[in-house]
Amino acid sequence: MPPIHRLPSITAAACFLLALLAGCATQSFVDPVVDSASFLARQVTQTDGPVTVRVAVPDAAETQSLFGLPLYKQNVQPVWLKIENKGTGPVRLAIWSIDPDYFSPLEVAWMNRGGYDKDGKAAMEQWFYENGISRRVEPGKTQSGFVFTNLKPGTKGFNVDVFSSDTAFSFTFFVPMPGFTPDYMQVDMQNLYADSEITNLSSVGAIRQAVESLPSYTTDSSASMQGGPFNVVLVGTGMAVRRAILRAGWLETEAGSSETNAARRQHYRGRPPDGVFHKVRADGSERRELRLWLTPMTASDDKLWVGQVTGDLSDTTKDPGDYLPDPDIDNTRGYLFQNFWYSQSVTQVAFAKGAEASTADNQSESFSGASFFTDGLRAVLWISEDPVGLDDATLLPWEIPVRE
Repeated sequence: MPPIHRLPSITAAACFLLALLAGCATQSFVDPVVDSASFLARQVTQTDGPVTVRVAVPDAAETQSLFGLPLYKQNVQPVWLKIENKGTGPVRLAIWSIDPDYFSPLEVAWMNRGGYDKDGKAAMEQWFYENGISRRVEPGKTQSGFVFTNLKPGTKGFNVDVFSSDTAFSFTFFVPMPGFTPDYMQVDMQNLYADSEITNLSSVGAIRQAVESLPSYTTDSSASMQGGPFNVVLVGTGMAVRRAILRAGWLETEAGSSETNAARRQHYRGRPPDGVFHKVRADGSERRELRLWLTPMTASDDKLWVGQVTGDLSDTTKDPGDYLPDPDIDNTRGYLFQNFWYSQSVTQVAFAKGAEASTADNQSESFSGASFFTDGLRAVLWISEDPVGLDDATLLPWEIPVRE
C-alpha cells in the first residue's frame, strides 16, 4: 500500500523550499516610530536668518532598531532633518547639497523589498515615501524627514543649502557619531602654543617669509633623522579648513587607527600630525593622505597649517598597512590644490620654496626608506569658509612650478 500518510509532510517541505527559493514571505512592515527615537537627543541646531535647521544621525545599531533594516550594511546612512521657515515666503531644500549621490526613499524601500508580502512591501514604500524630507517649506511651517545618504565613517559632515526666491541660506554640520573619535579631537588646538610663541603675520609678504622659513622636512620622533618634505601650507581658520576638507571629500581618521602608523612617524616640533585625513579610490587602488600640523603663526583671524599630502600606490583592499608611497610628491601636491580649488574653497594660491629639489633619476630618501622627488616647492592655499567661484581664486606670482 502506498505510504499516503507521508505525503503531507513531503509536500509541506517542498512548498517551504519553493517559497524560500521564490523569495516568498509573509512578513509585515512595522512603521518606524521616529519621535521617540534615542538618536534625536544628539540633534544639532543652526539658524540663518528666518531658517532653522536641526539634524541628527542614527548610528548602525540605532538605524537597525528604528527601521528594522540593515541599512548600514547596504552603505545607506539616514540623516534626519527638521527645517523651520519663519520667513514670509517659501524656501526650498537642495538635497543634493547633503549628498550628490543620495538614495531616494523608494530606492531604499526597493533595496529591502525581500522578506515582505505584498501588503508589507506596499506599507514600506508608503512609509519611506511619506518620511523622505520635503524639499519645499512654506512660510511659517516646519518640515521634517530623512535624507538617505552614502555611509561615511567618522563624524558625519555635510552641507545643507536652503534657498528662497532671493537668498541662499547655507549650513555646514559636523555631527559626532557614537564610538568614533577623530584623531584631531584628541589635540588641544587652543593651547598648543603659549601666547609668547605665537607670531602674527600682518601682510602677504610676511606670510611668504614665514612659509619659506618653515622646516623643509619632517623628522623622526628624536628629531635626528629627515623625513618627507612639507609640501603644503593652508591659511585659514580651523572651521574653514575643516569645511574645505569636507567639501573636497576627505575622510577623518579614527584615533589610534593602524592606517596612520606611517603618518605618525613623521614629526613637526616634536609631535606627530595633529590630524590625518584620507581619500581612497572606490576600487582601493590608491590611498591619498593629508597630514596637518598647526603652526605658531597667525594672519589676522587665520591660522597657518603646515602639511604633507602623499599618495599610496599599494592596494589598500588587500593590506591597508602595506604603505607604498608614490615618489612623485609634486603630483599629489597638485592633486590637493586642484581638489580644494574645484571644491570652491580657495581664495588665493601661491607656491613657495621648501625642500631641496630632486629628480626622478636622482631621488631623495626619508628615514623610513621612502624615495621621492620634487621641484622643492610647497603649495600655499588661502582657505575660505564660504564657497568661492573658480574664477575668483587668485594666483600669486611667488614661485612658478614647471608641472603645475
